[in-house]
Amino acid sequence: MSGGGKGGSQTSSVELPAWAESAAKSNLSRADEISKIGYTPYMGPDVAAFTPMQQAAFGATNDAAAAFGMPTGGSAMPAPTAYAGGVQGYSAYPMYQQSVDALQQANPGQYDAIMAQFIDPVRGGSFGAAMPAVPTAPAPAAPAGWAGYNEDVLGPSGWGA
Repeated sequence: MSGGGKGGSQTSSVELPAWAESAAKSNLSRADEISKIGYTPYMGPDVAAFTPMQQAAFGATNDAAAAFGMPTGGSAMPAPTAYAGGVQGYSAYPMYQQSVDALQQANPGQYDAIMAQFIDPVRGGSFGAAMPAVPTAPAPAAPAGWAGYNEDVLGPSGWGA
């Protein structure tokens, strides 16, 4: 058996070309600005309403059933909303807005913290002051004999590296 020699180590690194680094920084900056827009709900119809012909067919079916003494069904659908171009339908947006309003009413601090991240969609600018920084606590004391525990395990702040 022959003994092996001691080998050196190899180090390799990958660097982005300057043009790619510049483009990546630009894209991240743009993404940060776009993220301030916030959620933009769809406000139009989600489901089409029945056409007049369909409604007439329902009526005819009810009339035929009534003629033979059978029970007839009433209309369980609420009246549809009329939209531009003569479109009639139903939208989930009012329920969404009702939920947002309920959040604002029940948890105003949480609502304000969420909305402070985004622009005001009506007036532009921000809703209010930026979100406050998360308070940091001093690192917990290390048990006796665990020198370096806080920094090695929990990171310099004591809350994770």
